[in-house]
Amino acid sequence: MATCVQVRRRRSLLPAPRALLLCLWAIPGTWAFPADSGAGGPASDPPVSGAAAAEAIEPEEAELDYLGLAEGHRQAEEYLQAISAYQLALIEDPHNSMAWFGLGLSQYEAGQVQEAIGSYKEALKNDPELWEAEMNLGVIWFNRKNPGQALVHFERAQALSPESWRPFFLAGEVHRLRDDLAEAETSYKRALDLTPAGDERALIRAALVSVYLGKKDYAGAARQVMASRPHATDLEASDRQLAALYLEMGQEGKALPYLERLAAAPSAGPELHETIGWMRVDREDYDRGIRSLEIALERQPDPERREKLSLQIVKLHIRLEQFDEAAALLEKGLPGSVNPERYFLLGSLHLQAGRLEPAGKRLAQALHLDADCAQCYNKLAAIFLKQEDFGRAIPLLDRYRELQPEEAMTYFYLGVAYDRLGHYRKAIPPYEKFLELDQGRHDRESFQVRQRLKGLKKRAGRR
Repeated sequence: MATCVQVRRRRSLLPAPRALLLCLWAIPGTWAFPADSGAGGPASDPPVSGAAAAEAIEPEEAELDYLGLAEGHRQAEEYLQAISAYQLALIEDPHNSMAWFGLGLSQYEAGQVQEAIGSYKEALKNDPELWEAEMNLGVIWFNRKNPGQALVHFERAQALSPESWRPFFLAGEVHRLRDDLAEAETSYKRALDLTPAGDERALIRAALVSVYLGKKDYAGAARQVMASRPHATDLEASDRQLAALYLEMGQEGKALPYLERLAAAPSAGPELHETIGWMRVDREDYDRGIRSLEIALERQPDPERREKLSLQIVKLHIRLEQFDEAAALLEKGLPGSVNPERYFLLGSLHLQAGRLEPAGKRLAQALHLDADCAQCYNKLAAIFLKQEDFGRAIPLLDRYRELQPEEAMTYFYLGVAYDRLGHYRKAIPPYEKFLELDQGRHDRESFQVRQRLKGLKKRAGRR
């Protein structure tokens, strides 16, 4: 891809007017050069027409007819014919720098890179002030992965045309490629000082953003994005970049307005709404935060991510003691769910509310999906203990004890279950294990167990 800019006519010692174009060939990456501030018109403007070029030709100078013909071929992208015409012009006037320059442009387009280099050098021999030739040589060497040689030409162009921003910008690109961020910043800032045009300044500021990101100077990068924002053609990209920078700096309050603006678009994805939701939750704006998370849940197409987010919202409701909302969201996600945590949480909420039958049903489903769900055994045992169904509680407590052997209260309830069933000898070991593990942390239960053990041991002794 190449973008061309018109070079304004300038008188020199040469008889030919400077009516050719300076083409800046796109260096691999994302380079796209706007017009020089002195040239007028954006980079996408077409080259000057053949008629315009003809107007710049002095009719009494016969050798310029070939230049007009060559220029017409070049603008028509007939590069081989253009090369022939330029060569004819040079036969008549071997010292015509503009013919050499046009020849170089055409040769480069035709893929004759080495020949183009030679033509630009000839142009400079005949007109050492032809800074556009230095620029194009620099770009050619950059494209050939020789940034050192490219920099030499860009610096010569700076000296020949110190009022043009382009040589400084391109030198900055070379410095950035070589990871010399300090020099790149200096060159870009000089280019910025030289151009008043909004589009061109936006291009330079975008390059400065890359420099500051490389230096991890996120505040500097944010300042450049903000400065280019009035001229931005893609405000959404600008908002996204500013939000990312403020988040990187830990300034969520500054990032949030940009994220919210992005979220207002109908195309905003679930991840954006989820990010906003958790940011609002962190700021204790729970109602709006949950609403953003619910939007994210509605728009999330991935079943696994939907399940994860749904449970995260449930736990947030539980943390806020919004138990009815949590239960409703859990119920809504039950069809087709094979996640044991969903059934466990719903069973736990039912148990907390005293709804023992639905609690037992959901906890049993959770246990069916995850046989190692320790708390499922514990809570199911609690249900049977409340119902005084001690025979069904004991195997559940035994399994929970295997999974959580250091939990003292498990032994207390095992002892109680055996005791209530009349299995007094079986009640003594779990009671004793409870006292060993508990170390008096549960005063009431410890007192009860000590008193009960005295009676049980006497009963066992009489037998």
